[in-house]
Amino acid sequence: MGQPFSERVLKHWIERLTPSLIQISFGICHDRHKAEEIVQEGFIRLWKSPPDAGEPAISSWMRSTVTNLSISAIRRKRRTWTLIDESGSARDVRAERPGAETARREDLARVTSALDRLEPEKRAMIMLRVNEGLSYEAIANHLGVPVGTVMSRLNRARLALLGELDESSDANARPSEFNINNLRDASR
Repeated sequence: MGQPFSERVLKHWIERLTPSLIQISFGICHDRHKAEEIVQEGFIRLWKSPPDAGEPAISSWMRSTVTNLSISAIRRKRRTWTLIDESGSARDVRAERPGAETARREDLARVTSALDRLEPEKRAMIMLRVNEGLSYEAIANHLGVPVGTVMSRLNRARLALLGELDESSDANARPSEFNINNLRDASR
């Protein structure tokens, strides 16, 4: 168990990490309120039992803790999830063309639904890579596994997602055309 640190240091880390930790948790559990609770629980755990490596390890320790708490929350309570309200999302220039916004929302709904059907571990791998934009090395450090393990798990997660998209697609929609990064952009 690491040495406790001051409230000032804890406040610094809360201010620095909270937005990205909420994104990680939200990407996994699709519930903003639950994501905020999970991040709060993570900081409580950090306060009670900081990592042995001290402050340099806090960022990765918190990402791991929030990821694990989010996966656990999903396992405890399965339910239907919704997308973040996208009103006011004028950043997408395709929205100016008639029908483009509707098609984009349909794609997002299809991908979100497919993500919901994935096992929590696979969904977490995709969210760490897509939402957080973490490299294979960063994910490996985050999860405490070798880079090769991350690559194989991420590949299995992507294949599972494509399988879910294939099952849910109609004759006019090809899942391989959807850019998963659009999901990240829509959730911000």
